[in-house]
Amino acid sequence: MSMGSLLHLLFPPTCLICEASGLGLCTSCEEKIVRVTVVRDIEQIKFWAGAYYGDELAQLILLAKEKNNSLARNYLSQLLLESFMRAIANLSDPSNAALIPIPSSHAANRRRGYRHSYLLARALASRIAKESSRDVEVIEALRVNRKIADQSNLNRVERMQNLSGAYSVRSRHIPHLAHSAPESIFLIDDLVTSGSSIREGLRALGQLGISPSGVLAAGVSPRVFS
Repeated sequence: MSMGSLLHLLFPPTCLICEASGLGLCTSCEEKIVRVTVVRDIEQIKFWAGAYYGDELAQLILLAKEKNNSLARNYLSQLLLESFMRAIANLSDPSNAALIPIPSSHAANRRRGYRHSYLLARALASRIAKESSRDVEVIEALRVNRKIADQSNLNRVERMQNLSGAYSVRSRHIPHLAHSAPESIFLIDDLVTSGSSIREGLRALGQLGISPSGVLAAGVSPRVFS
C-alpha cells in the first residue's frame, strides 16, 4: 500500500465545508455556490466575479485567508480563472497577463505568516498558464502605506473612509507597469463586498496613469450587483 493510500485510509478526505466524505467540496456544497453571470463596472473598469458571496464561499475564503488551506485556495483560484476567461472573451486577447493583487495590511501578513493575496494570485497565474499557454506574472505593485482598521465590522461609507489614500504603488514596479500593455493588467481580489478596496487600488494605480483592463474577484456580495 502506498503512503498516499495509507494516509487516505487513516485520515479519510472530507468536504472542506460540511465534512461529508470526499476531497475538496462535496456535490451538495458545490451546488450552493452560485456562479455570477453578469458584468458591471467599478470606476469605469469592467469587473468580473466568480460566485456570489454566501455561507459556503465565506467558509472557503476564511480557510484560505486565515488557515492557509491550499484546497480552499485552489477553489478560489478556479473561480478567479473562470472570471479571467470571461474577461478575455470580451477583450482583445493579450499574449500575456499581469496580475496585481489587492494587498493585506502589514499587520495581517505578519499575524498570518504568509501573504494570502500573493499566494492566491500565484495560484491563479498557474491555472491561467495551464489553461491558455499565456505568459502570466504576478506583480505585488500595491502596498498598504499606513495603518488601517479591520474592515469586517465597517459599513460601506466607513470602509471608503478607512481605505482612502491607504494604498500606494511600489516605486520599483512603476517603470514595468508603465510599459505594460493596458489590456494585459488585471487587479484581483478574493472578495468584493463594498468595492472600497478595489476603488482604492484603482485610485493608486490611476494616479500614475495605470488603468487595468479589468478587475477579477473570486466572490462578490450580491449587493454590489443590485
